Amino acid sequence: MKCNRCPLNIASESFNPKMYEILPLHAKALFVCRHAVKKGVSGDLFAVRQLCARDLWVLSFIGHRDQFAGESAAETLDSLVVGGHSELLCHLFENADYETRRDLWLRMTSNYPDRLYMFDAMFEKESLAPVAAGEMPEDLHVYRHHLLYAGTTANQLLKDL
Repeated sequence: MKCNRCPLNIASESFNPKMYEILPLHAKALFVCRHAVKKGVSGDLFAVRQLCARDLWVLSFIGHRDQFAGESAAETLDSLVVGGHSELLCHLFENADYETRRDLWLRMTSNYPDRLYMFDAMFEKESLAPVAAGEMPEDLHVYRHHLLYAGTTANQLLKDL
């Protein structure tokens, strides 16, 4: 999504002030964007690591099944992977609903198969071996299962067996 079409960008024609109604007054400023250009165009070497207001919204509201967060999750995944934010990437997966996790997993394995090591913190919780950078594990379906069903009762039943 381009900043000039983002509902969180106050300079955008698509700005939607109603989205801010659910936020307490002291937190609203965190989610206001004022960029008029496409994200990531800056010449700053560290600009790629910076998260925008949309990314913060997704990370904050993905667990509440917020429509905008769900629709923007794929772009946030891209930002988190490119920026190297593995902790936030794990947070995104742990808090998203099953359908969103499934879509994000497919995007991750098709666009960033060499970056699956970013999920090592989640894999280690399930006693899975860390993924070597640039390699796909042979038993990828096991890793996929633990990411898709993270924190669900299905995992608890497997642990009880």
